[in-house]
Amino acid sequence: MQRSSIFFSFIFMLASNANALTLPPVPSEPIYFDPPVVKADQKMQEMSCYQVDKAINQLHPYRYSYKPSFYKDDANKAATALIMFDNIPIVQGWLGIGYLGYSALVEEKEDRRQLQVEQQISALQRIKAEKHCYE
Repeated sequence: MQRSSIFFSFIFMLASNANALTLPPVPSEPIYFDPPVVKADQKMQEMSCYQVDKAINQLHPYRYSYKPSFYKDDANKAATALIMFDNIPIVQGWLGIGYLGYSALVEEKEDRRQLQVEQQISALQRIKAEKHCYE
């Protein structure tokens, strides 16, 4: 009985001395990559409708990623297996973790490249619309 009263008095003492915690300021800016909007320069403005179409057609193959997705990439499966089942004393799964980090970095670079190409195509399509091509 004595221990429970000591425990409750200790809890009451902590509760009476408790101060409200203030949270640090949360940034309201986006933390993810925001692609810059490509604006048409003077060289793009001087292109004819045929040249604009040709430039758009040349950029189309670069819109797509030829890297397999995470779950279809066999190297990622092997890296995950290395993490799970690796018993080598020095490595201990770090090789698999390192490869997964590298794979994520390559995928991020590929995504940024695709966004940049999409922005260039959008700029050329805006020029095409401004010139009223093929109307």
